[in-house]
Amino acid sequence: MDHLDEVILNSETVFAGRYVTVEVRTIRMSDGHQATREIVSPPNAVGVLVVDHDGNVHLVRQYRSALKRAILEIPAGIIDPGESPEQTGRRECEEETGMIPGRLTYLCRFYHSVGFSTGHIELYLATELTPSGRRHTEVGELIDRVIVPFDTLAGMVSTGEIVDSKTIIAVLWRLRTQNGRSEVQI
Repeated sequence: MDHLDEVILNSETVFAGRYVTVEVRTIRMSDGHQATREIVSPPNAVGVLVVDHDGNVHLVRQYRSALKRAILEIPAGIIDPGESPEQTGRRECEEETGMIPGRLTYLCRFYHSVGFSTGHIELYLATELTPSGRRHTEVGELIDRVIVPFDTLAGMVSTGEIVDSKTIIAVLWRLRTQNGRSEVQI
């Protein structure tokens, strides 16, 4: 046993909702102590940084109940059963922005709350966009499309105006890789 491992002694699902499952685990740490862990398992998702040929980013403004306010973020959605992350990215890009990506470039995967959640998000960059003429949202989802220059969005990240983790990570990733730069400059 690695000195940082934990052994699960007992596990019980205490909540199974439409979106998340919550499991309470009793664990034994490598030092012999026991502890309780509450693990939330949401579905995995995809986020898409949608950048048009003019360097503008297509975002969505959506009310988020957990925050009790609307926030600006990149289009995103849950990976449906049988769907690849790339398929999800293409679908969400069109559904939320009305744009079809000619090119979808994988950026990274990140786990959004490693202290208590199993969920991760795959990030993509969508470019070579074609308007589809279609834009639709799911039942229970109200969003506005917002288009801003990339530099403006990067500035919003640096001032803390953007609070969504997937959007912050996508912008920083794009800044880091843009024009062969190897470091983030905001």
